[in-house]
Amino acid sequence: MHARRLFFALWPAQDDAARIMAWARDAHALLGGRIMRQDTLHLTLAFLGGTGERDVQRLIQAVPGWTARIEPITLRRFGRFHGPRVVWAGPDENSRIVWLDALHQAVWSRLESMGWQPPSEAFRPHVSLLRRAGSGDMAMLGCRPPITWTPEACVLAASQPDLGGSRYQVLARMRLA
Repeated sequence: MHARRLFFALWPAQDDAARIMAWARDAHALLGGRIMRQDTLHLTLAFLGGTGERDVQRLIQAVPGWTARIEPITLRRFGRFHGPRVVWAGPDENSRIVWLDALHQAVWSRLESMGWQPPSEAFRPHVSLLRRAGSGDMAMLGCRPPITWTPEACVLAASQPDLGGSRYQVLARMRLA
């Protein structure tokens, strides 16, 4: 059996995702690329990558017993990952979100106890808006008012490639506090 690409993410409610899509449309109008679908918008907490079915099942059983303490997140700026040409919306770059950093660390702590290794790079919270974006002046996107949203769910999800981009399947949900 093949490995599934897994990740943990915070999912916005439909109304919040619709507001985030306004940012995605602005970015797309300026930079092109492939715009994310509204139902796929999320903030990744931990990317596990290809995971064998035995470990998938272990996580599906464990995750409902985990608790995620959540609070509102404010998206204030656009950014870009140049290598993968991803344009994203994220919080202010000069301040950390204490509860979000704590949740990221708690998820990885649980994953480490199950045998996963945390990434070496720093956690950079963001919501991807575009993939394969073209070049352009990102400063032109700075006029959007901030969006504050409270995650509706914290999930373990599987990503499956599709012609129109990836499809995500929620495999398990953490309890929210």
